[in-house]
Amino acid sequence: MSMRIVCILLVAFMLPAADLLPNAPAGVVEVHGSFNGERFWARLNLPEARFGNHRMLELLYTPPKPEMVAGAHLVDCPFLLLDERLRLMAWNGRDTTQQALPTKTGYHVVRELERPIVVGKDSAPDSAPDSDERDIAMPRGWDERLAPVMLVLAWRAGSNGEVPIADLFGPPAAASTASWQDGAVVIGGRQYRATADADGRLARLDDAAGTAVLTVTAWK
Repeated sequence: MSMRIVCILLVAFMLPAADLLPNAPAGVVEVHGSFNGERFWARLNLPEARFGNHRMLELLYTPPKPEMVAGAHLVDCPFLLLDERLRLMAWNGRDTTQQALPTKTGYHVVRELERPIVVGKDSAPDSAPDSDERDIAMPRGWDERLAPVMLVLAWRAGSNGEVPIADLFGPPAAASTASWQDGAVVIGGRQYRATADADGRLARLDDAAGTAVLTVTAWK
């Protein structure tokens, strides 16, 4: 190997990896649309000192049914704290036990469950609230199931990006990524197609079969 090639390789290894994390949009952003066939609403607020200068994302949506997320009961209106790169800094389940908080190696997650109980021999089966906890190893990023919603804030026509993701509340699985190059989007290894509106913002996200996963109907 020539000295010139050795020098080129050394320089390549010394260069920092490309920073593909998105930047949070400026100002308050409010969006309406449909997600998995149901209406959703989200508002990204300005940074606040009481939240460590992070930004609260208010979300109203139809969460996955418990059988889709290993029995977890997810609230339909969580508060999500995001940093300036749109990475999750806290998931607040409000009046529930569910939450996700960052750790040195990823996230500590509390899932809200319901456990079956037997009241008596002649009584109908009942259930009681319960919870379990898990630690997920990953860089700070997004919940995989909410990645399409997060993409609304991050994606712009002609842009490219990559964010770590994991199914925080569902069955245990390895962390993955959500990435995009213009309209080509990959979430957890699954292919999608993003379509822009007249202002270059996300208007529609289709799966590989051409079915709309998310559509935006209004921005404020």
